[in-house]
Amino acid sequence: MTPKADVRIEYVNDYPVAIIVFDERVEILSSCVSNGGLRETDTIIIMQVDSTYNHDDPQVDIDHVIEQLDLPKDTVSFMTAAEVDRVISDVTTKYDGYQARAIATAGLSNQVVAGDILENYEERHRISMERRNRLMHAGTINIIGISEIPLTDAAKVNSIIAMTEAKTAAMNDLGFKETGTTSDAIAIVCSKEGERVNYAGTGFGVGIALARSVRDAVRRCLIKRGDFPYDMSDEESKELKGRYA
Repeated sequence: MTPKADVRIEYVNDYPVAIIVFDERVEILSSCVSNGGLRETDTIIIMQVDSTYNHDDPQVDIDHVIEQLDLPKDTVSFMTAAEVDRVISDVTTKYDGYQARAIATAGLSNQVVAGDILENYEERHRISMERRNRLMHAGTINIIGISEIPLTDAAKVNSIIAMTEAKTAAMNDLGFKETGTTSDAIAIVCSKEGERVNYAGTGFGVGIALARSVRDAVRRCLIKRGDFPYDMSDEESKELKGRYA
């Protein structure tokens, strides 16, 4: 069965923190700021920071939040300037007997096609500041995928490919040509116990379930936030909201 996780929002210095606590120790492979890589833990957080956040050693701020919330030191930690308490989305999908869950936060302004140089940043920053005046900030796409079955290390990497492609598909659904932002982070979580599968890509049941959950969750985040391409009309964005509501 999928590792069970409780999701709640708490606040540190008025900034929301999403806390995901599992009912067992789980394996996690991630690109996270803190405790990234291949780890075991039972806690993940997504902490919000200011849109102008710039710190040479973000671990200091992460440690402060973990201490304030009395969380374990092995907590895997994401950071974002997106409004965590507003945009967080949690989607579970079943496919061909497999079940997978995705928890995501997302916001855009630094979106780019992978491999391209980020251009027009000043204009994007201006638009981001307008959003900030409406209680919206710049953002990052953070994704946590949860597999119902144990994965080999190779399958974990395989699943991250599927989830990353699904993130881009979600952006494409809403009219973006870009593939993500310059600060995205991702994690795959699975149980430590049980027979492991070797494959979790887009041609396998668990990978398809993960990808569908991620695509839906990221899309929901962006719709909640009102993030659509800058040249999209209000009528077009309204139609998309209705299509994916």
